[in-house]
Amino acid sequence: MLEPKKRLMIAKWIWGWKPHETQRIWMLDDSPVKVAACGRRWGKTESAAVDVASMAIACPGSVQMVVSPTYDQSRLISDTVERLLLGSSLTRSVTKVIRTPYPKINVGRSLIMARTADEDGRNLRGHAAHRVIVDEAAYVRDSVIQEVIAPMLADNGGKLVMISTPFGKNHFYRAFVQGQMNSSSSNHARPIRSFRFPSWLNPHICREYIESQRAELTPRQFAVEYEAQFVDDQSSVFTWDDIEAALADYHPNAPDYEFVAAGIDWARYGDYTALVAVGVAGSTLAVTGIERFNGISWHLQINRAVDFLRRHGVSAVLTDQTSIGDPLLEQLRARAYEDCLDTRVEGIVFTNQSKRELIDELALRFARRAIAIPRHEELLRELQYFEYRLTEAGNVRLQAGAGCTDDLVVALALACRQARQMGASASYLASGMRSTMYGW
Repeated sequence: MLEPKKRLMIAKWIWGWKPHETQRIWMLDDSPVKVAACGRRWGKTESAAVDVASMAIACPGSVQMVVSPTYDQSRLISDTVERLLLGSSLTRSVTKVIRTPYPKINVGRSLIMARTADEDGRNLRGHAAHRVIVDEAAYVRDSVIQEVIAPMLADNGGKLVMISTPFGKNHFYRAFVQGQMNSSSSNHARPIRSFRFPSWLNPHICREYIESQRAELTPRQFAVEYEAQFVDDQSSVFTWDDIEAALADYHPNAPDYEFVAAGIDWARYGDYTALVAVGVAGSTLAVTGIERFNGISWHLQINRAVDFLRRHGVSAVLTDQTSIGDPLLEQLRARAYEDCLDTRVEGIVFTNQSKRELIDELALRFARRAIAIPRHEELLRELQYFEYRLTEAGNVRLQAGAGCTDDLVVALALACRQARQMGASASYLASGMRSTMYGW
């Protein structure tokens, strides 16, 4: 306990940082593996950054690695660490920061690095560390934790810290459960210890705000996002197991595809225009491109859509043709023709029935393990909260949970529908050619 106490003293002395009670409990625990399921705004980024910065000072020569699912996520903690160290006259002179290609901060003889966990942890291999902090650990692949991060800690007997909002009952959930069992046992070694920190444990958050969120979100969303609960997914269109299987089947260096199809869901202000491309390999599809944006003119959206189709070699695209989508479809066709883009552009008008059929097809593809997706945080969150809803009239509607978007899910469903239609057309044309050739 001496070293954690020393780090807290350093944080108070240099930055005047005073943790709230559960942050203090979390930072004082010195277990080899620590797991924290956190609600929104509990303060995990702040406490992680202070912990990392103070350890670099308290333990000269230490090496720490901050790992997150995406580059932007990995910058959240490292940027906060940088602000702490450069913001104090006591540490500024001994701090050196390198921001590209990945953040690296030297504090005297100590080193802090930030990396992403994508591409099966390729960016992490070959490193050793005294401590690895995995932010949003529930979104990091299990194989990266076991096969890449664990060996990084082996040489130094290092420590693993995993913090995250819950995301189904995956490896993060299993580690959390194991930590809970250790915490309640008489085993004082406690190789793994876990904590659950709901949002309201942060005394600096207005309780009225949290209750307002309870009113705006579904019970399931609120349980995950603010209560930090691991919940079952009876209302989910896409189950945890199916999402994890699609993640496990994804390989960034995939073989050549037979063709590439895409889907576009248009929006301008409140929601996002989303574009998703999928490559076809037999009966399996794999996402090859994702892009989304909002707040720009329709003209610029058409430009970006054309650029997306060209970059990903898209043979055919299916777009939302509802309302404003109809003139956008015609504009996209015209631009594709003007730019000699060899892409077939088609549309679909959304009704409750057509959208449900579209999503049902996508859910079936997930259930049949016939799709592979990258670890894209926004896409995963949309899949997580895409739910069955019972309307007042007693009808079942498929839609995003309150406060969430579904643009990427819809674009993915459109891309898969277009891929299926293209595959059927190709099979029909091929059979017709065989009939002609052999006189059938």
